[in-house]
Amino acid sequence: MHLDGQFNDLETYVLVQRYNQDSSITYELTSDELYKLMAVVGEMEPIIDALNVLSNASVEQRARDIGCSPEDFELDTDSDSEIIMVEELEHWASIPWDPCNG
Repeated sequence: MHLDGQFNDLETYVLVQRYNQDSSITYELTSDELYKLMAVVGEMEPIIDALNVLSNASVEQRARDIGCSPEDFELDTDSDSEIIMVEELEHWASIPWDPCNG
């Protein structure tokens, strides 16, 4: 398999491919993986917010760091869309990602 010149290893390549397919994977990653990802793709909002979540940052701090309002993190009870709260992701983050099923 030929890796693009910007990747040092297969793990980084796969991490970036996963992120490009679904940026919400950031909440499943360790801080080391997030920093590795950020080194390649830059300081993207999902990465910064996931690092803040891992650091137990306040909603206000998370909002400041990604340039939004704290109210953006509130649950919209009038919405028909399914919203997954960060706390619910802890369970899913504990399940290893399987590239054959994922």
